[in-house]
Amino acid sequence: MSGDAADRSFLLKALAKFMRAAAKVHGVTRVAVVGSLMTDKTSPKDADVLVTVKDDADFGALSQLGRKLKGEAQT
Repeated sequence: MSGDAADRSFLLKALAKFMRAAAKVHGVTRVAVVGSLMTDKTSPKDADVLVTVKDDADFGALSQLGRKLKGEAQT
């Protein structure tokens, strides 16, 4: 696998892990991938996610997941 394809695959795996966990957080109603990962760009550098939540969402848990995703994407 080339470097660009490996980077994309790594981001997609990290993003899938985030999405599965975020979907279980209280108050999350939708998780959507946006940005370059939704295009055929060969070497996206980040994962853009739009999370829709209710007013009573567990923002602490959600922000913890976001920080974990950011950390994984930067390695």
